[in-house]
Amino acid sequence: MKNLVREWLFPPSIYFYLRKYRQMIRSFFKYSSKDFKKNIELKNKHTGQRCFILGTGPSIAKQDLTLLKDEVVIGVSGLFNHKDIDIIQPDYYVLAPVFSYHLKYNKKETYIHWLQSMDKVLSDTVIMILHIGDKEYIDTHNIFSNKKIYWNNYSLWDGANINKIELSNLPDIYSVSETALSVGLYLGFEKIYMLGFDHDWFDGLHVYFDTEKYNKYFEISGEESAKKFGFDAEFQMRRHAYIFSKYKKLYNFKNNIYNANRNLKSYVDTFPKVKFEELF
Repeated sequence: MKNLVREWLFPPSIYFYLRKYRQMIRSFFKYSSKDFKKNIELKNKHTGQRCFILGTGPSIAKQDLTLLKDEVVIGVSGLFNHKDIDIIQPDYYVLAPVFSYHLKYNKKETYIHWLQSMDKVLSDTVIMILHIGDKEYIDTHNIFSNKKIYWNNYSLWDGANINKIELSNLPDIYSVSETALSVGLYLGFEKIYMLGFDHDWFDGLHVYFDTEKYNKYFEISGEESAKKFGFDAEFQMRRHAYIFSKYKKLYNFKNNIYNANRNLKSYVDTFPKVKFEELF
């Protein structure tokens, strides 16, 4: 029936907006606007400053991240496993939706343990940016109780230009890097440098700066995920087309995002490339 509605009863654009508004109505009744009210505290908080957004790709294993000791750092996902995390100590930490997007991949208890381990490693001064759909689990298990948390949410995105950024209504994502960039723009940074976002899925699914250490929390390997959930080359190409299109729209928002990945020949060409070491 769903395919019949999508393919025969409505034009694609109308079907998209029907889905989008249905999602918005569900969010309205499910989540309280009070949960997003304090986000305004972060808006343009870092005007005139620069920040570094650290991904978890293998390239950062060959970069001297201790140079970031006195810089504003936004970390993501499993960065807390990095050997220099105590020196870096991110000021902000961004996660993609954990339970609401990923429960089909691992058990709930697996993600709870992962978040609890993250909580122990990260400084209590870090500001967490988390998906509102995870709030129930975070509160129930008393995770990040000593840290300040701001909540975000997502809505469907049709590839349109991004003229406004609100953490409570971000365009839907395929990668946490999209959220981290949106956070950096919302915080008002003058210059945003990205490193560790390699997008080199063709070298193997879930390859990180320390893949063994990163994956020790999870039950299913990257290869098993690829087979079980259909993460083949076509899926990855479509996914990355979406991500790179989003990158371009975010770059056009302020033209202040730079690719500081170690490999300057990387095929990630959506931002101007700079040499990391020359920034210090």
